[in-house]
Amino acid sequence: MVARRFYKLFHFAILRTHARGRRHLSQRGPLILVSNHAGSFGPISVMTSLPVRLHPWVTYEVTDVARAAERIRREFMEEELHLKPPLSAWLARVVARICVALMRDLGAVPVYDRSRKIRDTVSRSLSLLEQGRSILVFPENAATPVNGLMREFCTGFIHVAKLYYEKTRRAVTFLPVAVNKRVQGIMVGEPIAFDGTTPFHAEKLRLKRELTSTIERLYEELDRDAGAASLGRAGSA
Repeated sequence: MVARRFYKLFHFAILRTHARGRRHLSQRGPLILVSNHAGSFGPISVMTSLPVRLHPWVTYEVTDVARAAERIRREFMEEELHLKPPLSAWLARVVARICVALMRDLGAVPVYDRSRKIRDTVSRSLSLLEQGRSILVFPENAATPVNGLMREFCTGFIHVAKLYYEKTRRAVTFLPVAVNKRVQGIMVGEPIAFDGTTPFHAEKLRLKRELTSTIERLYEELDRDAGAASLGRAGSA
């Protein structure tokens, strides 16, 4: 509750993003929302703009104050805001305490990449889906860019959908989400259902391809609509 109120205030006072395609959030059953990252803007804007409770996948580092401070200093304070030590380190420690508290209040799912503790991530995710809760993932791998917009998708979240199907015989619905920082826009796309009757390797490739291409298309649509709106305002001036 505290985190949701904080995010609403943050959205109203600072972000002012606009979200389209919210009707797709009314899908029955548990959802896995899949979004491009767009730096720190992506997670914050999606969490503050969509009117549903989401349990985001987050790197385990942001659920621990010491580890979170180091990551926030490096990736946010210095790379994004271009601040220098010691100010970057001091602000990172302050933000880290707030961040960790928010992650706990949101019920975020820590992701332990390249560790046996990834089983904890999967177990927690399955439990949430069985409760009818929805998960939010940002699966881009920073080390493998595909083009100027997207990076290669990691597919661990698709394995969770497979395990959920095997356990419940129900299919998870994926919702692609595009975040366009330049136009301050978010768009939720048409639902894409997991098909448990297809061999998993082929289904994983299909979902990865379809989610990636859909998010790219939605991103470009936000760009086009923003350009058309700008031309419209210029023409009426």
